[in-house]
Amino acid sequence: MNKIGIRELFGLIKSIYLNRDTGLLVCKFPAGKRLICFINGNIRYARSGVEGEQLGQFLVKGGFLDEKSLKFHLEDAKASGNRFGQYLCDNKIVSEAHIKETVKKLVQHIVIRPFFEEIDDIDFENKKISLDPALMLEISTGNILLECIREIDNPRFIENVFEENRDSVPTFMDNPMLLFQKVSLTPEEGFIFSRIDGHLTMGDIEKISSMSRDRFVKILYGLHLIGLIDFSQSQDSSFYEEARKDVMDNIMEQAEPGMEESAGNSIPELTEKQEAFVNEVFAFYEDLERINFYQLLDVAQEEEIFQIKRNYYKLMKRYHPDRFTGEQFSAIAGKLDEIVSRLTEAYQTLKDEDTRKAYDMKLKKNQKETPLEAEGRRISKSEIAFRDALFYVSQGRFSEGIEMLNRCIQLNPDDSRFYLELGKLQIDNPMWVKRAEENLLKSLELDQNSLESYEALGRLYVKMGRNERAARYFAGALTLDPESEVALEGMSALKKLDKKSGGFMSKISDLFS
Repeated sequence: MNKIGIRELFGLIKSIYLNRDTGLLVCKFPAGKRLICFINGNIRYARSGVEGEQLGQFLVKGGFLDEKSLKFHLEDAKASGNRFGQYLCDNKIVSEAHIKETVKKLVQHIVIRPFFEEIDDIDFENKKISLDPALMLEISTGNILLECIREIDNPRFIENVFEENRDSVPTFMDNPMLLFQKVSLTPEEGFIFSRIDGHLTMGDIEKISSMSRDRFVKILYGLHLIGLIDFSQSQDSSFYEEARKDVMDNIMEQAEPGMEESAGNSIPELTEKQEAFVNEVFAFYEDLERINFYQLLDVAQEEEIFQIKRNYYKLMKRYHPDRFTGEQFSAIAGKLDEIVSRLTEAYQTLKDEDTRKAYDMKLKKNQKETPLEAEGRRISKSEIAFRDALFYVSQGRFSEGIEMLNRCIQLNPDDSRFYLELGKLQIDNPMWVKRAEENLLKSLELDQNSLESYEALGRLYVKMGRNERAARYFAGALTLDPESEVALEGMSALKKLDKKSGGFMSKISDLFS
């Protein structure tokens, strides 16, 4: 029987993770001591005094060294004064990629073993950690906790967890920092998570899971450990369904295309999308101290709490540090932490009636503390809304896309792209053709060299039966791009109609000859 109970160990690491603590966890075993370094709740490094849990032994296990050469290289590295891994890389004995891969396996092993061995003592010292960047790893504490609970073989523990929570209602944690974390769920875990609706009890979900109790409880308890779900007797549903959809999208998608971590040795160059996001983060960060909590959360001062909460979740999902852990994002890592911390401070202040009243009085007393929103931040917001609109459209969520594009126009009425995309969405709805025409003409007014605006207007006028105007805009598109497929196909179809009705194409040809 462990001197330190398994629940105590899970509870301690869960607390470090959920509170985003930084410090050193010291685990003492009969065979030696293991040290685990946490920075902002995530595991960044570990080392062990237990025999066989050093880099050299793991490189031998991986087939990168043999026992004889290991002894020689250890002595040579010690004499050179370099770290063993650095020594092996510098002398091209083992590649940097294989060193990194092996170190990660070693650290994961050191972290997981305490869950399966007798522990004499355990202690966490909350303190600032100065760690060589070359040693820092990106290991998700959430994934480690899930891996540990998957492998646990303790029937009594499983049965106790089930009996304690059989009649409880699993619900999403009311903390977007946890809900939008990056973790890797198995298909079974994803299925159970999708059953969390704020109404079914743990016992109800077990009945529809078709899983053994052992597997089912491990999954649910694992989701609880990493802060995705909590156990309660009731659930406030005022916000639940909307939050549930966002959370499920995040879990199933994990990272947006182009935002995932990089593989390999070199730091990849930022894509155009990534570079735009990095610039957006810099602009947002610069505004943190200049804008008030309402501006920070993009809500009016008289806004209802529902909308404040809605915007808070949306912003936390967008700027969650877990989504940008690759080395190419190192320049914004600290800034993202500061942004989400400030967003949370704003939300915590405004969600409570008393603290909100006190904050409002402070704003009223000193108007100098609430400067007009900086131009750079407003443009940044319109870009965020525009990317959200394009995402909604790509998912077939057209009404949400239209709503977001109208929001873009409110934020920045001089950007032709917003009118263009809105007009394109409205073309195929007979009730919106007039609005589509207005938006597309406005887009062309703002950008007279917009090929897509000419093409879209040509398509629109064909649908409206105004063939002469359609031909004019298709011809305009061809002056910008003689190989425009949309315009060429449109003109070809109009020429066929012209042979029957006669006349209008010759006028267009004269204008653009």
